[in-house]
Amino acid sequence: MGWANRITLARAVLTLVLWGLIVYATDHHSAALWHTCFWLFIVAAGSDFVDGMLARKLGEVSVFGRIADPLVDKMLTIGTLIVLLMVPALQPWLPSWAVALIFTREILVTAVRGQIEGAGVNFQALPVGKYKMVLQCSAAAALILCMTGTAWVRDEIGALAWLPGEPGTWNLAYTLLWASLLLTVASGVIYALRAKKALRDAA
Repeated sequence: MGWANRITLARAVLTLVLWGLIVYATDHHSAALWHTCFWLFIVAAGSDFVDGMLARKLGEVSVFGRIADPLVDKMLTIGTLIVLLMVPALQPWLPSWAVALIFTREILVTAVRGQIEGAGVNFQALPVGKYKMVLQCSAAAALILCMTGTAWVRDEIGALAWLPGEPGTWNLAYTLLWASLLLTVASGVIYALRAKKALRDAA
């Protein structure tokens, strides 16, 4: 197993540790623990760019990597958002329907990717998929920072106060969540069209 795939697996383990720490921090109401969650998330998210760079530089691009890397990415982003749903204080900025929509898109794309890759067709992630992940990671990181009491993340963005929602809802975390939601849906449409073409060409 190459270094790129090892880093991918290490990110999966780190994500599991992060989930446990979020649950623990929620129960103990500790800003210090939430800061630890934030930096753990940043390290895990940053490792995604490292393993991708190594895979290209060392020529370790493989079917396993093309399937495992986006799957672990989804563990980190969507899994973390799902765990954060259990934090009562985040409910104003993390509606369950938004997480459900993002989760549904990710599951469908993963299933389609597995089917196409199983047919021997390269269906690796597009740049829009990476941009989408960056926004999802930014939203999750901002939500975690909300729990540390960081004012510039929690405070309402005045220019967005006219948008629908309760007063104070449109802070940085909520805005990033909406941006990631819109790009997630748009990228899902792009992948659906690409999958249709790939399956038609493979027939």
